Amino acid sequence: MSNKRINLKQFEGIGEWKVLAHRHNKVIDWQVKTGRDMRSKEEAETIAKLPTLIAELKKMYAREDELLDALQVIKEDLETGIAQGNIPINATNGIDLTKIRNFANDASL
Repeated sequence: MSNKRINLKQFEGIGEWKVLAHRHNKVIDWQVKTGRDMRSKEEAETIAKLPTLIAELKKMYAREDELLDALQVIKEDLETGIAQGNIPINATNGIDLTKIRNFANDASL
């Protein structure tokens, strides 16, 4: 996987798709209904890109989990440091650690 983002604009305007089943004797034929009578080349290319999209989504979920874990650690460390008196809530240079703590708390929920 690359670090480059997938250009999601290429998927705009696709709309909702439905999965349909058609029974022929004992065989079920699964189809995707796209809102058009004929499948376009663009729709076929979109379907072909689904594995790549899923892989990128998994990568983003993993990164999101890492960031949420990091924010949780920051929040806990700040709360501990403030509670023990090791970290002043308002530092002498005007930085308000409660904003950082609150952001980490809100984002890690």
